[in-house]
Amino acid sequence: MLHYLNQLEENRKLLLNHTANLNEHQYNLVPPGYNNNIIWNMGHLLVVSENILYKDSPYHRPVQELIKPRFQRGSQPEDVVSDDEILLIRHSLMQTAGFYIKTMGIGEAIEELGASSNSVVPLVSEERMQFLLFHEQIHYNRINRLMQLVTQNS
Repeated sequence: MLHYLNQLEENRKLLLNHTANLNEHQYNLVPPGYNNNIIWNMGHLLVVSENILYKDSPYHRPVQELIKPRFQRGSQPEDVVSDDEILLIRHSLMQTAGFYIKTMGIGEAIEELGASSNSVVPLVSEERMQFLLFHEQIHYNRINRLMQLVTQNS
């Protein structure tokens, strides 16, 4: 499970580096023919990943309740996401894997057992972790396409 979380963290680092120089308008622009924007996709990744990681967990989900409805499955951008909210989403995306590892005690369990990450009984199945990475890749591809459109129009 740990290798999936490490992959999630690496992918998100690349995403955040790729989108670091966008301005509020570019994050929020919905190009013609599209029904969402870059920041909606990023917020959606955050909400869906927490739904997958914390579904069977008794632990608190770190995403603020206020942003969940805006980015959950079936939603679309309705309001402009402010610079402060963009920073919150970006910061939260980078914290997801590390926070989950810490909350679940995965790192400590591995150290205590002197075992590999595969020896720890996961709260999330391998299939769900694979789906999480697959789902994220779909949205990374969408973000890349949106990036091409919003940066050529700016």
